Parts: sequence; structure tokens; C-alpha cells
Amino acid sequence: MEQISSGVFGLVVGSVLGLTLSVLFEDSLKRGLSIVAVQVRQLRARGELPSPALEFRLGPVQTSLLILEGDGQQVIDEQSVRVLVDRSVVTLPDDIESLRREVQGEQERRRAEGLHAHWNGPIYAVVGLAVERIGIDESPGVCLRLRSTDYFAFLATQQLDRVLADGSTLREKYLDPYPVTSPPDFMSSSFGVYVAVVTADRTVVVARRSGDVGAFPGYWDASANEGLSRSLDSHGRTPPSLYDVARRGLYEELSLHRSEYRLELLAFDLDRSTNQWGCMFAAFTHEVTSAELADRRTRGVPDKWEHDEVEFVPFTVENMVIYLLRADRRGFWTPAAPALFYLTLVRQYGRVFVERHAARALRRLDLADRGHGYVAVPDRT
Repeated sequence: MEQISSGVFGLVVGSVLGLTLSVLFEDSLKRGLSIVAVQVRQLRARGELPSPALEFRLGPVQTSLLILEGDGQQVIDEQSVRVLVDRSVVTLPDDIESLRREVQGEQERRRAEGLHAHWNGPIYAVVGLAVERIGIDESPGVCLRLRSTDYFAFLATQQLDRVLADGSTLREKYLDPYPVTSPPDFMSSSFGVYVAVVTADRTVVVARRSGDVGAFPGYWDASANEGLSRSLDSHGRTPPSLYDVARRGLYEELSLHRSEYRLELLAFDLDRSTNQWGCMFAAFTHEVTSAELADRRTRGVPDKWEHDEVEFVPFTVENMVIYLLRADRRGFWTPAAPALFYLTLVRQYGRVFVERHAARALRRLDLADRGHGYVAVPDRT
């Protein structure tokens, strides 16, 4: 009898306590939600709610580059990159085909007058990019799907904000209505490969693009870069290798042989301002120094014309952050360059180390910028 009574009493006490706690919790939850609601209303009163920026940024440098895969810490192995090629040619809408014919006419006129003109090389359009995880360690993998197009189609689709006859722009018609990473294939008529070269004496090569190139003329850029080519990078029915494209760029622009460096794929990216897709590599030379590399350029390289100037920058975290944020460079970087050099720093020194030293450099730059402009900062990386 006592056991039954104590059991009933326990159930009653438990029910009362449960009800009391639930009421208290509900009151606390309501108060918390009320506070959040007030904060949201205050934010709305001041304007739109803040949204996180997806594009790469470093201090005051905000780029239009979206990193799709990779963080600099883990290499995407050559065997983990699949490239699938659809041999059919992308179909251009009438308005883009009209722009393409206009581009073709202009280039033919320039060639006839003996001026620099672009060659309509066969290239690839990006159909899609799928990120994969491979094996029990979930190492990164990527599948890139391509179709055929040409360089004049690329130049036509780079006129994203030109007002067309119907009053719209290519960006409004063919990019804005679609998810960022799923535009029509004819709007993705390029794939670029960017490489940061770190020499044996720990400098990084920074190049300024020629005024004759088709995209970002005069801007500071990666050590080397190449566009994926159907004629140069495909062999028969074998799909192109992105690693081999990077190797081609390093040879043609810096005269580096594949045996002279370690090549690592760090990330895939999309420049939202131009809708250009690409990937980023780091190349670490085994023995070649900055002085030796500079000497090689004086003796000629196949595509020397693509870059007007080359600089060698000490490859330490604080030096690179200061260099990237120089007042005379802030508006003259290609979208991919700051992210590429930052991820290469991460690959060399590790994420935590780079984040800590970059934050320290940004604090110093902020103080210097408030005072007498940017100054050199001793670096003990």
C-alpha cells in the first residue's frame, strides 16, 4: 500500500514540477523571441538585414570571386579531377550571335589594318561543375562538364552590361534569372587556369597583364594563367587535363619545365562579375630562384607578350597582405589574384597561422591608413 501511495505521490509531484518548468521555459523562450524580434525590427528600421558576402574578401579588398571548392589546406589530386566533354557546339541566342558577328568583324578589320587582333580559337564552355568526396577520408574531387564554343563567343558574352536593342542587358536576360552556378552554357564560354609560383628562395611571382589581352588588360594577376583550349589541351578524344593546362602556362609564360616544380590544385572558382569559371594552382619550384627566373625571361618565353611586367614579392603572410592592399593596387587586381595568393599562403603556412598573421597585418595597415598612408612592416613569418 505504501509503495502504491508513494508511486502516485511521485507521479503527482513529477507532473507539477514538469508543468512548472515548462511554463518557466515557455516564458523565457517568449522573452528571448521578443528580444530577437525587437532587434530584427531595429535592423529593418535602419535598412535591409545584413547578409554574408559570398565572394572572397581581404580587409578593404572585396572581389567578385566565388570560391566553389577548396580552402588551400587540402590538395585536389590530379586523379580526382574528372573532365567530361560534350562534343556538340553551344547554341547562341540571336542577340548574342549578333554580338559575336560584330566582334568577328572588328577583329577582321584590325587584322587587315595590321593592328593586334584576337584569334578565334576553339575553346570550351562550362556546362556544370559537381563537387565530390572520395574514399573513407572524404578527399575532395571534382567533375567538370564542358561543351564546344569559340573565343569570339566568349568576347561577345563579356559585354554583360551593354544595353541591347530591346533595352535589356545580357546580365539581366541570361544571368540574373538563374542560380549563380547554373547559368546557360553559352554564357559560360571560358575556363581559366591560374597559377601562383613560389620560388626556391621564397618569393612569389606577380605579373601585370598586357594591354593586348582580351580580359582585364593592364591588371595585376597570377604568376601565369591560361584559358582552356580545344586545340591545345585536347588530344584526340581524350578530355583535357587541368594539371596539364597549368603546366603549359608555366612553360609558355615563365619557361618552367614540369620537372622543376611541385604543382598542386587548390580550388575551383567563379568570377561573378564576368561569369568566368576557373581553378587555382600553386607551383613550388625545387631549385629555381627568383633571380634565375628573371634571367630566363630576358632570353625569351613563348607568350611573353601576355604580361607587361613581372614582380617578385617576399612570400610571407604580412608582406603579401601589405602588397595585396597597396593603395596603388587595390582597384587593379584581377578577381582571382587576391584569392589565389591567399590560398597559396594557406597551403604554405596553414590556415590558423595565416589567419592570425593576416589579421595582425590588417590592423597595422588600418592604423597606417589613418595616419600617413601605407608603410612597410617588419615581417617575422
